[in-house]
Amino acid sequence: MKSISLPIKVLLISAVLSLLPVVVDVVSVDYKGSSLQAADDDQKKKKKRRRTKLPSKKAQKILQALQPLLEAEQWDAALLALTPIAAPDSKFTGTDRAKMYYYQGYIYFSNEEYAKAEAAYKRLIAEPDSNDQERLGSLYSLSQLAYIREDYRGAVNYLLEWLELEEVPSSDAYGLLSTTYYQLEEFINAQKYIDIAIEMQESQDIPIKVPLLDEEGNETGEMVETGETRKGVAKENHYLLKMALYTELKQDLAVLPIYEILVQHYPRKRYWTQLSALYGQEDRQLDQMGALEAAYNDRLLDKSREFTALSQLLFMFENPRKAAKVIEDGMRQGIVKKEEKTLKAAAQYWHASRELKRAKPYYKQAANASKEGELFIFLGQVHFSLDEFNQAEEAIKSGIKKGKLKDEAAAYMLLGQINFENQRWESAISSFRKCIDVAERQYDDKKKKQKAKKKKVQDQARKWVTYTEGEEERVEALKLKRKALGV
Repeated sequence: MKSISLPIKVLLISAVLSLLPVVVDVVSVDYKGSSLQAADDDQKKKKKRRRTKLPSKKAQKILQALQPLLEAEQWDAALLALTPIAAPDSKFTGTDRAKMYYYQGYIYFSNEEYAKAEAAYKRLIAEPDSNDQERLGSLYSLSQLAYIREDYRGAVNYLLEWLELEEVPSSDAYGLLSTTYYQLEEFINAQKYIDIAIEMQESQDIPIKVPLLDEEGNETGEMVETGETRKGVAKENHYLLKMALYTELKQDLAVLPIYEILVQHYPRKRYWTQLSALYGQEDRQLDQMGALEAAYNDRLLDKSREFTALSQLLFMFENPRKAAKVIEDGMRQGIVKKEEKTLKAAAQYWHASRELKRAKPYYKQAANASKEGELFIFLGQVHFSLDEFNQAEEAIKSGIKKGKLKDEAAAYMLLGQINFENQRWESAISSFRKCIDVAERQYDDKKKKQKAKKKKVQDQARKWVTYTEGEEERVEALKLKRKALGV
């Protein structure tokens, strides 16, 4: 058997679990599955049925007593209850024995005694007095048992025989047949039957129901139909198998609509993230963000790249506050590491949200972790905006000392403005003059734009020098005047 990927393993496990039998009514045996719509009208076979015989009165009493044991999963007690019918010299009928074989098969199947279950179903088929419904049910069960013991060819044969005889095949049967062909690597056949299964389920009209309200507008716990219907939805593992088969056959398939169905009806994290990636491939960034955000709101994200991707998309679409909360939440959960790039992102998102106090600690941590001084400059700008001039000066000096700044001249300009606010006139003037000198080295006169920018920066710095000198004289004069007045 071929090696299979994790998603396919998941759906095959689901298929095996779906093989477990369902407790049915004592009188009626129905193995037609959960979807009872035929693949097509011309597939309905009209066959002459044998008249169904009822069990004897003695058997009916035994079967009635059997039902609560089955519901309670008391398998040993249930088998013991059937033993009178199995007695060789009993006066029970062939119809009684057929019922006994059916329930023995069900009990052994449920108890994972598959060999005994298979033997019971084969005895039922061999019993002349078994009815058509019981024989069909046994064929279906034998296909399931063959699948479980990995006799995939045998499972296919049983299923094909069942489909030939069953008037209204279920989508479950077609899904099982497709899964079995997948195991045999007969992908064309598998594709054929999974398409039938999905089409059957999607073509159903499902009645829309709403809660029934009492006179006071409270829900009664009952549901009533609105008279409207919605389109049916296929089983989750059927969609997954369909996509896997198209991949195996190297055929193109528009998988995006399938993922849109999966997230709506089977909202798992991997479907949301895959859908988001598909939107991204089609340059539908807003939808890409929406898919990731839906997964985040449902607390499904668990990888650092998912938190960072969502925060970047939110920031791109001008929602820096939500972007900051997402990246911060990832850090709080220990999913997003507190490293330079993530700390810087959190700082910038809060900064863009004008939440300067929340941006500060992230800038500080990121700046300390960085090998460059640029983040200290950002930290200094935040302190400066909050009128925290001493902390701003310290941060700017740390950034200049660490070096590798993108705009060293601007750093000295800001340092001069900070000293100006602190009325440290000489330091301010020194910083503005340093800005002029750095700009001389920083900008290339051979490049027109850089030359123009250098002139602009230097002119501003010179104006600041003049303004600072004038302000120093004005403040000193004011001090002398107050002193003379005794103020």
